[in-house]
Amino acid sequence: MKDIQANLQQLGLSQYESRAYVALVRSPKVTAYELAKQSGIPPSKVYEVLERLRAKQLVGVVETGGSPRYAPLEPREAVARYRRTYDELLDGLEERLEGVYSSDKIGNGYVWNLQGREAVLAKAAEMMDEASEEILLAAWPDQLPRLESHLVAADARGARIAVCLYGDGDPGVGVVYHHPTDRVVRQDQGAQRMVIVTDTSEALIGHFPETGVPDGVWSANLGFVQMAKDYVRHDMWVIKLVRRFEQAINEVYGPDRERLRDIYDPDRPEIAAIRVASDTES
Repeated sequence: MKDIQANLQQLGLSQYESRAYVALVRSPKVTAYELAKQSGIPPSKVYEVLERLRAKQLVGVVETGGSPRYAPLEPREAVARYRRTYDELLDGLEERLEGVYSSDKIGNGYVWNLQGREAVLAKAAEMMDEASEEILLAAWPDQLPRLESHLVAADARGARIAVCLYGDGDPGVGVVYHHPTDRVVRQDQGAQRMVIVTDTSEALIGHFPETGVPDGVWSANLGFVQMAKDYVRHDMWVIKLVRRFEQAINEVYGPDRERLRDIYDPDRPEIAAIRVASDTES
């Protein structure tokens, strides 16, 4: 009940008003005295609280003979009324704010920091819902359930989708590249990382450590977006190359390919060996 009362207070009801409404929902058609006993509202305050709820059209008087009895507006109708009110308010507020927004003074260079797993995944879902042309996603299987329905909806709108998945699984739409989650990959990343780029216009990088609070950064900065897009595309390109030349690559660099990851060693003899092996296969 405390959660319900807290939600009602977020909608603008006072603590006493929320307690009174919830008590009336549980026990309609009670007197003010009975309501005070059931809700814990002081008897000296209960009439004032009921009058405020009547002014908000959340409570009505159902019997006037003898002591008045009070009943709540049906919960479904109360919620619908608030939903209509807030939708109208937010639509009008958005239009008026856009009219005074000085976007040219801000540009697209700012970065938003996100804290917590749900905040990061919710932002990713929001980006997918707004995408109209393309979604590039690099994610781990345990992140997919929160995002799959949004990917499916984007696919239905005609957006192109490519997913680099670090492990098993399938979102059911788009082209899926399965990246091996071996020891070296986990060591390189140090955590589960998620990258999403939509319409080459905004990007989100999420960081999900084994211990600690997940976080992320979002930006529409074109340099940031292009960097994130290149990150996802390069992983997909590497997967395609490994699929095609896996035997030759393993022979030169080993199954863990640690020497391939050593960017400070050009490995020119190995590059030549791969070229020879590829020519032989052709």
